[in-house]
Amino acid sequence: MAEFPIPEAATHPEAQSHKKGQFGVALEPEVIRICGYALLVGLVGGLVAQGLLELIYFFTNVFFYGRFSFAITNPAHNHLGIWEILIPPIGGLLVGVMIYLWEPTLKGHGIPEAMESVLFGHSRMRLRVAVLKPLATAFAIGTGGPFGAEGPIIQTGAAIGSLFGQAIGLTPYYRRVLLAAGAAAGMAATFTAPLAGILVAVELLLFELRARSFIPVALASAVATGVRVHFVGWAPLFPTPAFKMTGMRELWLFAILGVLMGIVGVVMIRVLGWLEDFFDELPWKRAAIWSPVIGAVILGVLGYFYPQVLGTSYDTIRDMLNDRLTTGHLVGISVAKFWALTISLGSGTTGGVFAPSLVVGGGLGAAFAAGMHHLLPTVVSDPAFYALAAMAAVFGGIARAPFTSIVFLFELSHNPNALLPLVVCVMVADGFVRLFSRDSIMTIKLVKRGLIVLQDYSVPVLMRARIDQVMRTQFNVFQGTDELRKVLETFVPGDATLIPVVDAAGALIGIVEPHDLLRTEPPDHHFKMRELARRDYVLAHPGETVDQVHRDMMLKDTENVVVVQPTGPRKPVGIARANEILQLRRWLLEEETRDSQLAAGKE
Repeated sequence: MAEFPIPEAATHPEAQSHKKGQFGVALEPEVIRICGYALLVGLVGGLVAQGLLELIYFFTNVFFYGRFSFAITNPAHNHLGIWEILIPPIGGLLVGVMIYLWEPTLKGHGIPEAMESVLFGHSRMRLRVAVLKPLATAFAIGTGGPFGAEGPIIQTGAAIGSLFGQAIGLTPYYRRVLLAAGAAAGMAATFTAPLAGILVAVELLLFELRARSFIPVALASAVATGVRVHFVGWAPLFPTPAFKMTGMRELWLFAILGVLMGIVGVVMIRVLGWLEDFFDELPWKRAAIWSPVIGAVILGVLGYFYPQVLGTSYDTIRDMLNDRLTTGHLVGISVAKFWALTISLGSGTTGGVFAPSLVVGGGLGAAFAAGMHHLLPTVVSDPAFYALAAMAAVFGGIARAPFTSIVFLFELSHNPNALLPLVVCVMVADGFVRLFSRDSIMTIKLVKRGLIVLQDYSVPVLMRARIDQVMRTQFNVFQGTDELRKVLETFVPGDATLIPVVDAAGALIGIVEPHDLLRTEPPDHHFKMRELARRDYVLAHPGETVDQVHRDMMLKDTENVVVVQPTGPRKPVGIARANEILQLRRWLLEEETRDSQLAAGKE
């Protein structure tokens, strides 16, 4: 069989129109129903996100200010003095008890657990997660935990989507779609960021970009954003000045900043991994309860010297993006937030890493710009511009979600001039982290459990080829009226693996294989070939994708494919077997390595 070029264009739905017409070929009609479910999940997810934020504000007011109020407040402004060191351990103890007694998956920032459910749990999540995760997060952040609310909200939204899919009996695939829709809704409703909500679902949960999953997720994200806008309006969460580069030369500085933030990302991933191992291996009874308390005590001490690290630090992010902090404060807060996050998260409490990574990157990015301004005063623009890019770079690198990060910071700032520097800085940082770290902050916990998690996706090779590019066009054909006796006298097997049997008009009757010719006893050699013909094959037409044909083969549990002409009698024009389809993987490897081998040969 000759090699063929794998086409860059994906599929050719029109090739299947002879079987189904145009309706439902490019998109399954069932997606309409799934979209309706996704709208409901988005609405509930948006309301739950708003409720969790209110609950965090309530606990912050209770623990740091001694009042029962849902007013938006910041624990950094408390007047407890040294007594504030005792507040975070209260939250650590409450979270530890919940993890130990009721639900171990409350531990951590939530997204790895959602990823594990998608990749290894048939997209099933428990009701306890949907109920306890928001409560544990509210305790943790409300007592000063240095986290964002987004990670737990994503896990909670994912649990809502999964539970709804289970309740109405959806397939595992569509449960995954609703799980991702709930996660997107949580992200969008937390930050008024519908595009970032969609992308976080794609990059961290779906691992695909297909219409039947992308459309429901996008609709859920839009509805959840509408819920957020209803409560707080369209104003950006982190308003910024109108940043503008001094010229294209400044892009080099953003690229250098990307390298530096890549280093920060690698260090953060490795430190967090080491701390998780350290706390997990403590030889104490009920370590799941007391480890978060130890981490919270250290957090309390850090918070006493740098109160800006307590809570979500949204006010601190705004200060960084509007040049309200000195260089010394920028560096100090970033370093303190780095250790507050890694120690608290490593010790086993719960909370998101989005917002903390913004603080870590923002302070260091602005400090970098301030230092470079002394060297290149005519090149460096606003230090807050560098803070914005560094925020995106740190999160994009540690989460291995660069597109989410770029769009996320753009939506949070509403600053169109930031797009080009964001792309350069984030992509450099992401590439650097990938070079030096096998895992991301989202997957390191799963890898330790022995699970294989890949955060890259591509169009499957089976969807990039058509069956007529795989099939054999040179093959033997038996007439249905041929006698087995005469066939055995003249037939030379050669490399024949599959032989169509046709009627007088050339239309397909069935198939035989060489071993079928020998399975009858000698007295039965007067059998006609139509009596020996089997029906265990898949019927295909030229132009159908190999992926669709392969699915039919699995459903029918057969290795045989007969390709017939699309119109008129079903005359065979090609045959294929499973091994021909498997050859696609070899051709893909050759396609990916041929250029590098040629380049090496030239050297």
